[in-house]
Amino acid sequence: MSGITVDRRPDSGARRRRGLARLVRSRRAQLAAAGAVIGLALVPAVGVAISNSLHVSGPKSNKIGQNFNEQISGYAKGDANFVVAWEQYYPRSGCAATYAAESTRAFLPGTFGLTLWIDQPVHGKYSITAHFGAANLGKHGLCAYLISLSSGSTYAHGSIFWTNHT
Repeated sequence: MSGITVDRRPDSGARRRRGLARLVRSRRAQLAAAGAVIGLALVPAVGVAISNSLHVSGPKSNKIGQNFNEQISGYAKGDANFVVAWEQYYPRSGCAATYAAESTRAFLPGTFGLTLWIDQPVHGKYSITAHFGAANLGKHGLCAYLISLSSGSTYAHGSIFWTNHT
C-alpha cells in the first residue's frame, strides 16, 4: 500500500467515534453560542429609552342617544408634556399631522367644526378618557396631539373617527 496508513489496533474505531463525538459537541457549542448572541441582539436591553407616543382607541359606531368614551394613551418624556384633542364635527381630510396645523382649523368653524375636547398636562405613562354622547348623526373624529406646551412642537399624534347612527 502506498501512502495509506491503516490503524489496525482493536480500539481504533472507538477513538474515531470519540473524536467525532468531540467534534459534534464542539459544533453544538458553537451553534449554541451563536444563537445566544443572535437572541441577545433581538431582545431589547433593560433600560432602553421609551419614546414619546400617543394612541387613540374606542368605538367606531355609536347609536344616537348613547354615551361612549374614546381613550387617549401613551408615554410622554422630555419636552413632550401636554395632550390636546379636538373633536372634528365635520371631518373632511382627517386630522392634520401637527398640533400647529390642526389648531389653525379652529378658525374655520364651518369647515371643520372643531371643539377643544382635552387639554391637560401629562408625564410618563398616561391615559385620558374623552367622554362623548352620540347626539348628532354622521361621521365625527377626535384628533389628539402630544406637544410641548412651551414651544407647541408635536411629538406624537393620533386620531379616531366614528359614525353616530339611528
